[in-house]
Amino acid sequence: MTIELDVFNTTTIAMIVFFVGYGIVRQTRVLRDFGIPEAMVGGAATAVLIALVHAAADLTIIFDLSRRDILLVYFFAALGLRSSLTDLLANGRPLGILVALAALFIVLQNAAGMLLADAFGHDIRVGIVAGSMALTGRSGTTIAWAPIFEANFGLEHMSRLGTAVNMIGLLAACCIGGPITHALIRRHRLATPGPSASLDVGVSRAAPPPQLDYYAFLLALLRIHVAVILGEGLRVALEAAGVLMPLYVTSLAAGLLLGHLLPRMAPKLDWPGSDQCLTLIAYVSLGLFYTMTLMSLQLWTAGAFLGFIVTVMVVQVLLAIAFIWFVVFPAMGGDYEAAVVSGGFAGISLGSTATTMAILTAVTREYGRAQKAFMIVPVACGFFIDIVNSFAIIGLAMLT
Repeated sequence: MTIELDVFNTTTIAMIVFFVGYGIVRQTRVLRDFGIPEAMVGGAATAVLIALVHAAADLTIIFDLSRRDILLVYFFAALGLRSSLTDLLANGRPLGILVALAALFIVLQNAAGMLLADAFGHDIRVGIVAGSMALTGRSGTTIAWAPIFEANFGLEHMSRLGTAVNMIGLLAACCIGGPITHALIRRHRLATPGPSASLDVGVSRAAPPPQLDYYAFLLALLRIHVAVILGEGLRVALEAAGVLMPLYVTSLAAGLLLGHLLPRMAPKLDWPGSDQCLTLIAYVSLGLFYTMTLMSLQLWTAGAFLGFIVTVMVVQVLLAIAFIWFVVFPAMGGDYEAAVVSGGFAGISLGSTATTMAILTAVTREYGRAQKAFMIVPVACGFFIDIVNSFAIIGLAMLT
């Protein structure tokens, strides 16, 4: 039996699931200390419950996620509007270091996957699917590349394998991202900014709630819509030039430009109040997007690859933890910002852009603002790393 829920009911359930996660995190100190996102707790618990119902009663619940992706676009447009173009340009060196580290990890990730695929008797290209295609590349890369591997290399069920690995990677990234940052802060006794109302996304638990009004809220919403419209125009222009780019990336770029220009064009408007509303909208959008993503995971689709998937994910998670601890953190400077970037790298290497931002948001709500991390991680994750990963996937596949 299959139950299909429409957009309205899907969104309503997502809000309920988010508040379930919020309640659990609020009452569980260890989850707060390790910066585990509320959306992850509620969404993962719901996915497990649905999987148990499916196993016991052969009941499949399908959510309508047609409106989900616009929430991610809203989030990145708001993030761009809240960011400083000048600061981003000033952070070109750490951005380059982060992209280089991610490129190195893509090679290691695929090497581990290919060795394990060979050990399980699979074509070694299967290791690429269970490597950077599904993990660093996320669901979008899997959807794009898995059918090509099936058609060109005679491999079967690659879309199902990639989706299963991606699902487990999402959960694993959220489980290790916050704890890694927490452990680095404790281990190296790092100075943290402390709770502040001026976060890039979200509101600190210890900070007083921001003072908002509906004029500032509508201005923030208008700014987001203008950024999305400009982002869509940029996306179409790039596509015409042969460059494929997701809308959330171009909306981030448009938001950066507008955030730089608009306050100078109309300085008398209430930009600080509107910025607070942008932060609120960004947090709501990301929370709902990630909740919808996790609660809709069909955990039973792993199929015949279950043993391989479990083994490869254990290895990939341990590899990511070691790489983050011994390479990413010192390479990014060894300070609080580096610890936050390190937590975000768990999302880059195992999860998704939304996972990465959820980790950063949860961590900074607990320990304080990390502006550089919010500057460089979205750009690296949403643009440069995807390009590097695409070349790595096709290059390794053709060499084997």
